Amino acid sequence: MSEPVRAVLVGAGQRGGDVYGAYALQNSQKIRFIAVAEPISERRDRFAAQHSIPPENRFTTWETLLEKPKLGQAALICTQDQLHTAPTIAALRAGYDVLLEKPMATTEEECRQLVAIAQEHGRQLHVCHVLRYTPHFQKLQQIVQSGVLGDLVTVAHRENVSWWHMAHSYVRGNWASVSQSCPMILAKCCHDFDILLWVLGKQCERLSSEGSRIHFRRENAPPGAPEYCLDGCPVEDSCAYYAPFIYIDLLPLWRGVRDSSKGMVRLATKAQTRSPALVKTFSKVIPTLRQISGYDGWPNSVVAVPPTKENLMVALRRGPYGRCVYHCANDVVDHQVVLMRFEGGLSVTLTMQGHSHWECRETRIQGSRAELRAFLGHGGSWIDVHEHRSDLSSHYDTSAPVGDGHGGGDFALMDAFVDSLSGERAVGLTAAHESLESHLMAFAAEQARLEGGVVTMSAFRQG
Repeated sequence: MSEPVRAVLVGAGQRGGDVYGAYALQNSQKIRFIAVAEPISERRDRFAAQHSIPPENRFTTWETLLEKPKLGQAALICTQDQLHTAPTIAALRAGYDVLLEKPMATTEEECRQLVAIAQEHGRQLHVCHVLRYTPHFQKLQQIVQSGVLGDLVTVAHRENVSWWHMAHSYVRGNWASVSQSCPMILAKCCHDFDILLWVLGKQCERLSSEGSRIHFRRENAPPGAPEYCLDGCPVEDSCAYYAPFIYIDLLPLWRGVRDSSKGMVRLATKAQTRSPALVKTFSKVIPTLRQISGYDGWPNSVVAVPPTKENLMVALRRGPYGRCVYHCANDVVDHQVVLMRFEGGLSVTLTMQGHSHWECRETRIQGSRAELRAFLGHGGSWIDVHEHRSDLSSHYDTSAPVGDGHGGGDFALMDAFVDSLSGERAVGLTAAHESLESHLMAFAAEQARLEGGVVTMSAFRQG
C-alpha cells in the first residue's frame, strides 16, 4: 500500500478545515495534513490539534509556510476568493500540486495567469468544482450524452439560493461586496457554468444577461429597524432575517432537510427550540437527530469560533452577521439571468436568484425525443426522463446520504484529487485549464449585464 499524500493547508476555515480536514481524518491512509497556515489562532490551533501538526509547522501566514523548502506533495488553497492567486502561484512555484477552491480568482487576468503558471511549472492545478463529482450530475451527464433525449433544443437551469443563505453569504457575509470579493454570478455560478459545459459537451457561442439588487436595500428597512438586530428591532418576531432566528434557532437550516426519517427532522427542529434535552435524548437512538442536538457546522461555524450559543450571541451583537440586512454595505445582485446560445443553436438559460424557499438546483432539458427534469437539493435529488413517442418515463434517485456535503461531491472530489496525485487517475475532472472556460463565461455574463449587450465568446476567450 502506498504512503498517504502529504499535504499542507492554506486557510483552515469552513472549506479547508471543516470539509477537507474531515476527509483527511476519515481517510488517513490516503492523505495527511502536515502543515497549516491560518491567521485566526482558534482555527489554526484546532486544525493542528485534530491533525497532530507539530508547532513548527503551524503558520500565521501563507508566506511563511510556502517560503520554506517543500514539505509535501500537495497544497490546498482555501483562502477567501480575492486571496487565491498569490498563494496558489507561490505553491506552484514551490513544486506543490494544488487543489484550489472556486472561483479560481476574482479577475479574468488572474484566472488566465494561474493556468499559465501551472503549465509552465508542470504542476497539477485542480479547481473545486464539486458538482461534477455528485451522483446527481454524473447521472445527468450520462443521460444527456447517451443520446436518449435526441437533439437538444432548450436547457433551463436554475441556481436557487435560499433566502437565508442569500442573507448570510451575500448580504451580511464575505461575498456581499463586488470590490471585496467578486460578482455573485462568478462566486455562486462558476459551478453552474461548469456543469452546463460538462453535461452538454458543447461550447457557448454568445450570451447576454440581466440582473439587479431589488430587495436588500436601505429604503426597504422596516420603520425603526436598528443597524443591529439585537439593538431592539421592532419587527424581531416577524422578520425572516432576524439574526437569532437564523443562527440561534437554526430553523431555516433544518427546514430544508428532508430524508428517510419521514418528517422526523422537521418535527425535531421545532421541538429543539422548546425542549432541546428531549431531542438530545432521542438522538442517541436516531442518528439523523444528532445533527440537530449537537450541530456546530456552517453557517454558525463562520459566525463564531467555537459556535457555542454564548459565543454566537456575542458575535451577533456587533459582528457582521448580526447586522440588519437592510443596513449592510452589500452591492451584489440578488437575481441574475443569463441567456446563452451554445454550439448547434442550442438555447440555454441560467437563472440565479437569492429568494428561494428551498436551497436547490433545477434543470429542465427539452430534446427532440424526450424531456428531462432534474432536482438537486439538501434533502434529496432526482432525475425524470419522459419519452415523447412511447410516453414511457424513467425515474432516477440521485440522492446522496443526508449530511454529505454538496450532494456527495465534497469527498468524491478529494478522492479524485488524491488519485490523480498517486497516479491512479490520469487527470481529475476539474483541471484548471478546463475550469477556465466556466470562469470566462461568468466574467462575460457580468460584462453583458453591466453594458447591456451581447458578448461573443470566441472573441472574449482571446482576451
